[in-house]
Amino acid sequence: MAQQGWKTRVRKGTLLLAATGVFAAGCSTNSGPTNGTGSPAAATTSEKRGNITVSIYDRNNIPPEEGNWERNRWVEWVNKNGPVDVKYVPVPRWESLQKFNALFATGTAPDLVLEYDAGYRNQWYSQKLLMPLDDVIEKYSTSYKELMKQFPQLKKLGTKDDGKIYEIGKVTPLSALHRIYIREDWLQKLGITAPKTTEEFLTVAKAFASQDPDGNGKADTFGLNLSGNAMSIISHMFGFGEVQWRFEGDKFIHEWDRIKASVAFQKELFNAGTADKDFLADKNGEKAKQDFLSGKLGMYLHQDINDKDLDAFKKNNPGGKLAILTLPKSQFGQYSPVVSSPIQMVGAINVGAKDPKAVMQYVDFMIKPDHARTIQSGVEGTHWSKDAVGCPKPIDAEKNKKEITYTGDLGMMASTLLFGKCSFSAQKPQDTETLKQLRELALQADSAYVSKDRPIPTLKPEYLPVLPQDLSLVVKNSEQQIKDIWLKAIVGGGGYTAEQALADAKGIWDKSGGLKVDEFYAKWYETNKSKAFLLDDLYKFGEDAVKLYSDK
Repeated sequence: MAQQGWKTRVRKGTLLLAATGVFAAGCSTNSGPTNGTGSPAAATTSEKRGNITVSIYDRNNIPPEEGNWERNRWVEWVNKNGPVDVKYVPVPRWESLQKFNALFATGTAPDLVLEYDAGYRNQWYSQKLLMPLDDVIEKYSTSYKELMKQFPQLKKLGTKDDGKIYEIGKVTPLSALHRIYIREDWLQKLGITAPKTTEEFLTVAKAFASQDPDGNGKADTFGLNLSGNAMSIISHMFGFGEVQWRFEGDKFIHEWDRIKASVAFQKELFNAGTADKDFLADKNGEKAKQDFLSGKLGMYLHQDINDKDLDAFKKNNPGGKLAILTLPKSQFGQYSPVVSSPIQMVGAINVGAKDPKAVMQYVDFMIKPDHARTIQSGVEGTHWSKDAVGCPKPIDAEKNKKEITYTGDLGMMASTLLFGKCSFSAQKPQDTETLKQLRELALQADSAYVSKDRPIPTLKPEYLPVLPQDLSLVVKNSEQQIKDIWLKAIVGGGGYTAEQALADAKGIWDKSGGLKVDEFYAKWYETNKSKAFLLDDLYKFGEDAVKLYSDK
């Protein structure tokens, strides 16, 4: 009964508390004297300055003239204005697990590990590679400690099964992450409508690939991409989410039939010639992106794009018109692709970090709203000024395109909900035609995908409990093998069907000890379903955020 009372308090009271607490620190432009760079001037102190390493996703998106993650204007800004000296360790975005594991194995992992994938972080916790943070936060933190008080879920979700905090998180509006962009001009040219079912999706993909929608007389277009985020997005169409388990009545079961159906559908798309036959070689989705920008894709299964990408698309496709496609309905129902975690854990401190105090000082600096806004939008007066409602308005969009568009991962810990209305899609800048179009696409995506009527299929990974080390090894040792089986089925033609892949995947899972993992999660849900952070809580938090922050 006490647990149910806690849940009620979290659902109904947490955001209200936050709205009157932390937000007050983030609604002013500056929190102290500045040094002309958009940041409070560093306090004079005789204390020795810390020196730390921090991971940063490498997406190969920094303009050459801006430098790299060893040195660029924002690396210099952080080191000049922050409380510690920072060296960034680039980690390939789409091969982060391999890179981090190699760094941990050689004792060179960064002090602060920033990684979105909860499964990866859980592996490192099980391997005792992460530092408990309770004392670190209590002794050395100010900003993050206060944020945890305002949003108790941060402490709850950052705490592992030994009762200690290991992860650092953030709070953001609930928003669409993965998206399907569809060429509306191609639909109009071919006289077809946007697909509403998976059968219609296949038909449209075939038309885009075979009916010369770009009018150049060549068979050089694809219906869609199958690399990058595509497998995840298509699997969501069939009710298979970010984790392998889903709700079935009062049970939490391992899902097999839906992923098999997704793979069979992707196989059908592949066999029909709707996608690049060499998509498996496109490890990071870069080939798919270039196909989209050059006008060769009818549907781009990806995430949000930036103004630089949209400008490139428009330059290459003067008459091109994009729209967001609601996920088509499958035999399992209608769902949405990956949405953000409004409460998301993103970081952990390496157990081998020599100066956890300095790491925590860095975290506190980076999450302060003024600093987070600078990383996101640039320096006030140089890159932006306030618009009519007080949100950042670009001064020179072309300048910002070069100098700011690559900073997203640098602000990975930012609790953007504290920006108030400026954190919501409706307040995105509209100063250029490109920015207006990006805002419209963002609004379309939120409308299509942030919906309880078309929910994500199951829990997000960060809301599952940490597996014991032996069970974590089961998942680690089998997941890539199983993924390879599904991919083999997609490209294997008639010689290897989705049914055969299902049998082989189940065989590997059972042989690896996977049934014990299934039993663990089933028991966890049976015991904790009244107090766990479930889908209803996720959508309720998103609704409350809109009510309490969208007008702040």
